[in-house]
Amino acid sequence: MKIQKCYLLFALFAIILQSCAVKKEALVSSHQIGKLDTTAIKVKLQEKKIFSFPKEGVFFTNDFPSARLNQLNKVNDSTYNITIEAENRPINSSSWFAFKVWGNNKKNIYINLNYPNDKHRYKPKLSTDGVIWQTINEVNVNKEKDQASFKLQLTKDTLTIAAQEIISSRQSYKWMDALVKSRELQKQVIGYSIGGKPIIALNSTKSDGKKIVVVLSRQHPPEISGYMAMTEFVETLLGNTALAKEFVKEYELVVIPMINPDGVDAGHWRHSFGAVDLNRDWIEFKQPETRAVRDYLLAKVARQQAKVYFALDFHSTYNDVLYTNEYRPDTNSPGLVNDWIKGLHDFEGANKTEVKPSGNGGNVSKAWLGKVLNAEALTYEVGDNTPRPYIKQKGKKVAEVLMESLLKK
Repeated sequence: MKIQKCYLLFALFAIILQSCAVKKEALVSSHQIGKLDTTAIKVKLQEKKIFSFPKEGVFFTNDFPSARLNQLNKVNDSTYNITIEAENRPINSSSWFAFKVWGNNKKNIYINLNYPNDKHRYKPKLSTDGVIWQTINEVNVNKEKDQASFKLQLTKDTLTIAAQEIISSRQSYKWMDALVKSRELQKQVIGYSIGGKPIIALNSTKSDGKKIVVVLSRQHPPEISGYMAMTEFVETLLGNTALAKEFVKEYELVVIPMINPDGVDAGHWRHSFGAVDLNRDWIEFKQPETRAVRDYLLAKVARQQAKVYFALDFHSTYNDVLYTNEYRPDTNSPGLVNDWIKGLHDFEGANKTEVKPSGNGGNVSKAWLGKVLNAEALTYEVGDNTPRPYIKQKGKKVAEVLMESLLKK
């Protein structure tokens, strides 16, 4: 009896510690927060909590940035059903999940991810520190693909399980701040999301600002592989090589790394707090996030009497794909996209990234960047499971190809 009481006290203490840690993380990530517009929130937000099973020595939480765990039920002392649902519907099948679990060291537990209205997509990944991630390969997916099951062995460390590596808005802001310090960039808050998070633009400062390259990312929260390619691409353009130094003297680089911070931190599959796919809002601009980007770019081009020569929006999908606008001879740099794709294909060899022209009249960013800013623009979709070292190699290579092509103009 005494042992049981001691154990219950220990479990309670663990819950309190975990709660403190979660609250601290939330406070740290809220720097520069603007006003929360509750009237504009059109999605169902998760109930953030700790799910406690002290008798079994198992604890879960969804109370951290980018988490998604809608419901949790115990089947028996070692098996747990987790329900995963989207923020609203209709929505595409980007079935994101993320949760933390801890408890008795070396205890084996079994997780069933259940999707009542959707299909399993991502291979689960595991981390003990949020930096190093490993894929859980032994996953059983049923015939209907609405349940995925796998085994976990608990450790002394809290385990984070997620659909992809987690990169929260706080982590992205931290990357931006480090880049500003190391690469002599300007940083500007160009607007705020519905949730009050800053939309930040970075720009290089060594050119005369007449020729611009634009890079966008993270309109869709789960698209981590695209974000990874973006960071490598940007860091290469701003690197210490002779090529990069010449590039930033000739061209101003404008980077908006995280357009949907609310969706990222809420663990959304696709949408903003406004229940909108932001990459389908580039005609009407009903959302504050897309309006902020539009207004910033239009004002910059007008103020500097500049031209946007190239624009690249990073995304992710099942496999690597390039969505291009149809060729136009009257852009600010005709043929640049074709040259860029050729450089990528030469690097890739036989396994070339598929190219899908999708017209110039859509409601996505590349269409607006082409029509309104006259840029050579495209969307780079990086595969969910593209090997991470290869993502870095390609991100670096396409940056080098772009710099070489632009400096010949």
